[in-house]
Amino acid sequence: MSTHSEHDQTPTQYRLPFVRGGLDGELPRVVIVGAGFAGLSVAKRLAKAPVDITLIDRENHHLFQPLLYQVATAGLSPADIAWPIRGLVRNQRNTRVLLGAVTGVDRVRKRVIMADRNLAYDVLVLATGATHGYFGNDSWADHARRDGRPCWPCVGRT
Repeated sequence: MSTHSEHDQTPTQYRLPFVRGGLDGELPRVVIVGAGFAGLSVAKRLAKAPVDITLIDRENHHLFQPLLYQVATAGLSPADIAWPIRGLVRNQRNTRVLLGAVTGVDRVRKRVIMADRNLAYDVLVLATGATHGYFGNDSWADHARRDGRPCWPCVGRT
């Protein structure tokens, strides 16, 4: 049983009850910060929705980290686990991709702040990922690389 009238032709997956519409009758603006699993999932789910999506990430590629160990052991090529973000959403007419870092959010004015621009939004999705976990061994962080790449000389240290 649906809570919507039978005259409502909007498919359930496209209903955005929290979006009231963009300024001046434009489509609602959805800004997604982060193109990891969560950010890409949101963008893909809204692919045919009546919204304008801006997907922002600091990298120009999506890295499938669960298979990173296979690259390290020469089981896979790096190209097998890293894909250009633009390529992943290239068929989505309502999506544009920006390379850059978000430095802040102005919730009052509904703007995402970046070094070279501010972006207005109606809906903001913060999907910036997780932090590293060291299983209670916080001293391991001193040996970890800060750029996200593995520190191969550290492998095997305790």
